[in-house]
Amino acid sequence: MKHKNSSKQIFIIGAGIGGLATGALLANRGFRVTILEKNNFIGGRASTYKEKGFTFDKGPSWYMMPEVFEKYFSQFNKKTSDYYKLIRLKENYKVFFETKNTYTIKADMKENIKLFNKTEKNGGAKLTEYLKQSKYLYNTSMKNMVYLDYDNPAQLLNIPLILNMPRLKLFSSFHSLVSKYFKNKELQKILEFTTVFLGGSPYNTPAFYSLVSHADLNLGIYYPEGGINKIIQALQELCREQGVNIKLNQEVTELKIENSKISKIFTKSDIFDADIVISNADYQFTETKLLPPLSQTHSDKYWSKKILSPSAFIVYLGINKKLKNISHHNLYFNSSWETHFEKVFKQRQWPENPSYYVHAPSLTDSGVCPKGSETLMFLVPIAPGLNDTDEIRYEFSKKILDHFESLISEKFTKNIVVKKIYSHRDFKKEYNSYLGTAFGIAHTLLQTGPFRPKNKSGKIKNLFYVGQYTNPGIGLPPSLISSQITGNLIFKKYGSE
Repeated sequence: MKHKNSSKQIFIIGAGIGGLATGALLANRGFRVTILEKNNFIGGRASTYKEKGFTFDKGPSWYMMPEVFEKYFSQFNKKTSDYYKLIRLKENYKVFFETKNTYTIKADMKENIKLFNKTEKNGGAKLTEYLKQSKYLYNTSMKNMVYLDYDNPAQLLNIPLILNMPRLKLFSSFHSLVSKYFKNKELQKILEFTTVFLGGSPYNTPAFYSLVSHADLNLGIYYPEGGINKIIQALQELCREQGVNIKLNQEVTELKIENSKISKIFTKSDIFDADIVISNADYQFTETKLLPPLSQTHSDKYWSKKILSPSAFIVYLGINKKLKNISHHNLYFNSSWETHFEKVFKQRQWPENPSYYVHAPSLTDSGVCPKGSETLMFLVPIAPGLNDTDEIRYEFSKKILDHFESLISEKFTKNIVVKKIYSHRDFKKEYNSYLGTAFGIAHTLLQTGPFRPKNKSGKIKNLFYVGQYTNPGIGLPPSLISSQITGNLIFKKYGSE
């Protein structure tokens, strides 16, 4: 319901999922909202790339936690089905190992229990027990934690939260938890790979995040027909319905501060007067490049000490043949994946024998490519801040594509119609991404919950943040939740004015 008593003008920097979602919420509550997007497209990392009849989701490709999306749209008396059709995948993903073993994780839990029983003694019972604690963590966090803004320290005194603290598994690693249940290294990796999508590794991510296994194996993996960008199109339509003004090609260059407030926003072509500002741009960029030093809550020194999530080496590939031995989501894990994580988080080097992910939405959706073709996205987690030359890109992409050909025993490199590489310098150019990181900061213990950068500036009274750096963190569902946290903070402060 709109509140007509607010005449505040809100400007949002960045039309990613967080910016769009926050814009629609606040416009619905009566604020005048304008979104300034530096690029000539919306969606940020969830935008699309199209060429020769092939459509690629540029970044996010996993649709999980469907109830988070439904909860968001319900605030407008809408359902996701008003905007896009969801398909539950019968095969969640296929996992390939260097040992030549392959595993297919399915929507049918009975099949997964059989698979785990076949692989390890009592594996099915162990999986059931593991998912029981995962479900508990998921439900507890969704009820008591993820929607908190941590603006008030008293929120941490939440009684159910305190009583359940020992069961939240914050002080042990994801790997240590999984290895207590399973001895088989390959089963461990199947359960641990989700830490990559949290911007971490099984060794630096708290066991608390095993809650993602519940989202994966119990709640299921979905696909919006037409691609992940359908979510962006839905949010764009929602913004239009609520009267949000989206301005493209408006790169913000400076935020003018007066009396600890942002008074003006300077872009390359315009100047805007602002009552409230929300940044959905890279948090580090906003703080260190758009604000003067005395107005920065977090200086360069702060960011240099943060544990960053990986960057991503991505190859968008369109081929004019169908592949037989793959699934919608595919994962390859080498035997020395500990070494891969060392290369990413400690040594900061290009991995020699990388693990990687392959997205093949054309197996589910014939509309993303010409008939008889496949749309593929290869993604390799790599360290941020690496040297990113055309020569390195060519050699590294060749290594990955040749390896995948061998892995699935199918030739396709001679059938390439479209090939585009995307990595560090693209993340920097399009999103002002700090050191070319793909996800922001990792979900380590001291970068979780109250220890993440706040949704509200500590120095500027009318500056707020939304997106992957803030609470609750990385991914599409967390960004939607972040929009509600930030929206509620603003409405609590300005809604009655």
